[in-house]
Amino acid sequence: MDFLISIGNSINAVMGIFGSSIVVPVVIFIISMVVGVGVKKSFQGALYMGVGLTMFNVLLGALLGGIAPYVVSMAQNVGISLPFIDVGWQGAAVIVYANQLGYIYLALGLGLNLVLFLTKFTDTFQPTDIWNYYQFVFWAVIVQFVTGSFAIGLLAAIFINLIVLLIADIIAPSIQEYYGYEGVTLTSVPAAVAPFAMFVRWLLKKLNIKEKQLDVDGLTAKFGFWGEPVTLGLLVGLLVAVLGSTKTLGDVNTWSGIIKAMLVVAGVMVIYPSVSGLFVKGLIPLSQTMNASIRSGKMKRDKVNIAMDPAIYFGDSANVASGLILIPIIFFVSLIMPGNGILMLADIPAVPFMTIGLIFVFRGNILNTVVAGGIWYSIANVLNTEVCKTFTDAAVSAGVGNSLPAVADAISQGLGVASWTVGSNPILWVVYKAFSVEGSMKFVTIGACVVVYGAIWYMFKKNKRKFYLAAGASEEFLDELGH
Repeated sequence: MDFLISIGNSINAVMGIFGSSIVVPVVIFIISMVVGVGVKKSFQGALYMGVGLTMFNVLLGALLGGIAPYVVSMAQNVGISLPFIDVGWQGAAVIVYANQLGYIYLALGLGLNLVLFLTKFTDTFQPTDIWNYYQFVFWAVIVQFVTGSFAIGLLAAIFINLIVLLIADIIAPSIQEYYGYEGVTLTSVPAAVAPFAMFVRWLLKKLNIKEKQLDVDGLTAKFGFWGEPVTLGLLVGLLVAVLGSTKTLGDVNTWSGIIKAMLVVAGVMVIYPSVSGLFVKGLIPLSQTMNASIRSGKMKRDKVNIAMDPAIYFGDSANVASGLILIPIIFFVSLIMPGNGILMLADIPAVPFMTIGLIFVFRGNILNTVVAGGIWYSIANVLNTEVCKTFTDAAVSAGVGNSLPAVADAISQGLGVASWTVGSNPILWVVYKAFSVEGSMKFVTIGACVVVYGAIWYMFKKNKRKFYLAAGASEEFLDELGH
């Protein structure tokens, strides 16, 4: 145990010092060298990945800097008080890595995935996304806090990790086809909504409801300049900025700020494809070498899915547009939704991250993404509310107030805190509830979860093509992959 704690602490310290823009390229370089890419190509791939992540952070900073003030104003203008304040994903990350289970799982999770990957239990290689482990270990830490059992919390972390890997395997072809990135997948929190998107697609087909295809290409073809990403960004930026400026729309200075915000959003939608091209260059040497090894028989497996940070998928024009449109929808619905006690705030600008798991399943359909996202995250708000009291207690116990003043401020006012992005996960909420049942009954509920997971895993292994199609991949693309 002390050995795992030591490794976990070391990994946590390295991530805290260097950040994802350095850690991820280093991991890519090491993996590339291990699979035989060669020093030069391995370094080139890692360099492009590092530059891509760095430029993404620059663009994201510009986007958040442009719209965050209007999002905050939107919340303040409403004047409604709710008992739990959203303090962002940072709160969840600090709680997880301030807890012994959190940093032990950094080491244990790496070992677990390597074993599962090498035994072909999963095709997803997750260590490339170690940065985002906290997004699912958060729920295991909450389980431990509720039950008082480190062992139950650790079992929850392992089980949740298995769910994450299964989802990543199912959605991989759809992601690869939609984005045009070879051999990648997603294991972070946005992937959790993909099963709901799959259900919605299935329901639409069963009810014979004709889908209204509203994607960027269709808008451009129909409306010309007014349907292009730059104009779409301009209009969506206008929507968010105006909603955050309703009390001062008569002021010329207000409109100056609104126009600047519009230009920022439009600029991100135009420039980001170039940044995503850097990610592609970073992955090409690794993916080509691994695929060549598979074809030659040196690597005895059908495929490999490299888990990548959601930054790679964030900037798709349809995704950014869907996410920004959803911001006011989810926010205002949350104010009237029965059972919701969370005042969305710090994580509202992160909504475009949370639509990634919808957009590729719906093949870029903005309308479907907005409707399904509005339903899913409204439900998630209510379920997240049920966790907030425990989340607040865990935050106090971990001393998060010392590093996150927003937490200390909320608690000093008699309020609780929430993490909207990490807590908006109904699938993992169900697991948390099953592992937290009092008494021996928890073994029944845990057993039920294991049985359901096992059944889905078995059906997927026997009917992979059907699952891939349900997740949004096309027949033609699957034929190309040989699935």
